Amino acid sequence: MSWRLRLISLVVLFFLILVALSYHSGRTTEEPTVVEQGVLETVAACQNFVMGSARVIEDFWRGYFFLVNLREENDQLKKASDRLRRQVDALREAGRANRRLRELLNFKASHDLPFLGAQIVGWDPNAWFKTITIDRGSRDGLSKGMPAVTDSGVVGRVVSLSPYYAQVLLIIDYNSSIDALVQRTRVRGIVAGRSGPTCQLKYVLKNDDLAVGDLVVTSGMGGVFPKGLPLGTVCRIKKTGQEIFQEVEITPAVDFNLLEEVLVILARKPPLLDPGLSG
Repeated sequence: MSWRLRLISLVVLFFLILVALSYHSGRTTEEPTVVEQGVLETVAACQNFVMGSARVIEDFWRGYFFLVNLREENDQLKKASDRLRRQVDALREAGRANRRLRELLNFKASHDLPFLGAQIVGWDPNAWFKTITIDRGSRDGLSKGMPAVTDSGVVGRVVSLSPYYAQVLLIIDYNSSIDALVQRTRVRGIVAGRSGPTCQLKYVLKNDDLAVGDLVVTSGMGGVFPKGLPLGTVCRIKKTGQEIFQEVEITPAVDFNLLEEVLVILARKPPLLDPGLSG
């Protein structure tokens, strides 16, 4: 059936319904005929269908717009949550940086030495060489051999530099060696790097008094590092019957995995007071 025929049929049906209703409205007392009852049932069914369909469509659109608004609110809340999370992370990072800088400043204030603060901007990826790059160079007054430290202890010494950057050899590097003292007993040795997480305390005689937990500090010999700066703590001692020296391993005072800033000692002034010499 074509759409024209359907349209004509609907118009005819609508006309018949109007006629029937008009006829029925003129008969107020008589019982409705079978035709009138059929027309009434048809009209009521059509009205019920139309009203039901309208309610369904209305509920659908309300639900659709509710979901659209809900999705937009969720997107806005997610963006706000992400923004707040970034702000919290930034505040936490600033707090950590402030705490580290405050500790460095306290260390600097407690020592009568000229220091220059520097940020670490690079690590040597080589597995054998342990060096860092800092954002200070010859234009800032740095020169080769200058010590780099933190409030925890010795980091290393400057080995190369440019006008704006410098490379620091860490004490854990295989090429690093520093004259040292065991603070408790005054036993001397050389702290040598192993290109690993720990160092060796070399040339400690077999009968020298040494114990796990002893603090090892710089001796001040050699003119590079002031006296009394922490190098590390004895963590392992091994003695063999045929050897003259003990095998001593120390854990560095500085946690190099957490290192972000350093202080470079710019000049050699009177050495630091070694607490082991007091009294």
